Amino acid sequence: MSDVTFKHAEYVKNELLWQTADDVCDGEDAVKAKKTKYLPMPNAHDKSTKNKLAYDAYLTRAVFYGATAVTLNSLVGASFSTDPSFKFPDELSYLERNANGAGMSAYQLSQTGIRLLLKNYRCALYVDFPDLPETKNKSEYDKLNAYSMIHLLKAVDVVNWDTVMVNNQKKLNLVVIREMVSKRGEDGFSTEQTEQYRVLRLEPIDSGQFVYSVQVYTKGDQGTWVGGTTKYPRDFNGELWSYIPFTFVGAIDNSTDIHNPPLLELAKINLAHYRDSADFQESVFYMGQPQYYASGVDWAWFEEAKKHGVYIGARVMLPLPGEGKLGIVQVQPNTLAREGMKDKWGYMKELGARMVEKGSAAKTATEANNDDAIQHSVLSLCVSNMNEAISMALRWAAKYMVADVDRLTKNELLYEISQEFSKQGYLAELSRQLYEAAMQGKSSFKTWWEYNQTGTFSKQTYEQELLNIEAENEGTLNQSEV
Repeated sequence: MSDVTFKHAEYVKNELLWQTADDVCDGEDAVKAKKTKYLPMPNAHDKSTKNKLAYDAYLTRAVFYGATAVTLNSLVGASFSTDPSFKFPDELSYLERNANGAGMSAYQLSQTGIRLLLKNYRCALYVDFPDLPETKNKSEYDKLNAYSMIHLLKAVDVVNWDTVMVNNQKKLNLVVIREMVSKRGEDGFSTEQTEQYRVLRLEPIDSGQFVYSVQVYTKGDQGTWVGGTTKYPRDFNGELWSYIPFTFVGAIDNSTDIHNPPLLELAKINLAHYRDSADFQESVFYMGQPQYYASGVDWAWFEEAKKHGVYIGARVMLPLPGEGKLGIVQVQPNTLAREGMKDKWGYMKELGARMVEKGSAAKTATEANNDDAIQHSVLSLCVSNMNEAISMALRWAAKYMVADVDRLTKNELLYEISQEFSKQGYLAELSRQLYEAAMQGKSSFKTWWEYNQTGTFSKQTYEQELLNIEAENEGTLNQSEV
C-alpha cells in the first residue's frame, strides 16, 4: 500500500538537526520551551514535584545568548549590503512585487533563501502556474490575472524525492511537498490548519520520453490519503514539460545531497554555553550572598535573638555572651562554569567570523600558482548557489509567460546577489581618477557621477560603458534609458 507521507531516509536523518538550528536561531523563548531537550534536569531520576519545581527555577535563571541568531542576521545583511542585479522582460515585471503569490518580492524571496541555507543547509524553489483551461492566447491569461509563481520551500517541506537517469542526465522524477492549508471557521474569525501533499512526478510515455505531472493528496473521510486529479501543466506555447520545474538549493551545491548546516556547529556551541550559564546562575543564586554566623552562643541566646531580631550595621549594638563571636563568610567565586562560558563565547565569535573568510578549495595544477584561485567562504557559496537557482527558476517562470524563452539572454533574464560582502566606501582619489578618465574619453561621466553619489560602481557590461562614452561625445545620452 502506497503512503504519500513516507519520508526519505536523508530527511529522517536531518530533521532533528534542522529543528535544533531553527530553535537556536529563534532565540531564548524557543530554546527554553523545549526544556530538557536542551537543558538536562539535575537529578533526573527524582520525579518528585519538589525537583520539578527546582528545575523550573533552574531553567528560568539560565541565560541564553542569541549569538547564532545575531551571526545569521549579520551574514544575511552582508549578502545584501548592495542591491542584487535583477533583469527581466516586461512579462515578468510582477516578480518585483509578488514573486510567490503571497506578496514576497524576488528580493525578499532570496533573502529568506540565504537565511535557510545558512541554518538548514538546504531549501528548494518550485515554479507553478494556475490550473486554467488550455489556451495559447496570452491576453486570456492577463484577464484572469494568471501568473507563474516561484515558491520557496523550507527543507522540512520536501519530505521525499527520487531521481531517474534520462539518457545521460540525472533528473528528479518524484518530489513530495508537505503543505499546510488554512481554512476559515464558520464564525468567520477562527482558522483551521489542514495538511496536504503535493506530488510532482516525471512520468514515462512513449519513445522513452517523460512528462511532468502534479497531483494533490488530501485526507479522506476514512482517514486515508486520497489523490486528486492528475494535472499535466503546459508552458506558454501549450507544450508539456519534459522535466519538473523544481530545484534544491544547497550551501555546498544544488544537488539532492544533504550536509550539515553551516551554522550547526555554532548552534551547538551556543547550546553548550547556555548549559554553562544555567550552572553558573545556579551557583550565583545559592552562594552569591554573604552568610552571617555566630559562635560561642547557646540555644537560649539564639531563641532570644530570633524573638527580638538581630540587627547588624553601623550604630547598632549586638549583645553577645562572653565567649560569643559574630562573623561573616563570603563564598569564593565559582569560576569553573564562568571560564567554560568565556571559552565557548570566544569560540562562537571565531566560528561566526569564519563564515565570511575565504577558504581554499581543491586546485588543479594550472591553478596552483594562483593563491586566490577558487577561494570561497561559506557565505559566498550560499550566495552563488542561490543566484544559480533563482536564475533557473526565473527561466521556468518565463516559460509559462513568454512564447520564446530561448531568445532571452543572460543580460535580459538574470538575478544576481553580489558577493562583495563589504562596501569599500567612497574614495576621493578614485573619484579624481574616474573624472580624469572621463575627460580623456576613456570612461563615461555617468560612471563618475554615479560613483560620487553612491560610492559604488553600477553593474553594466563593458559594451554598455562604450555606448555611454559614445553617446556622451555625441550629446545623445539619455540617462533614463541607461
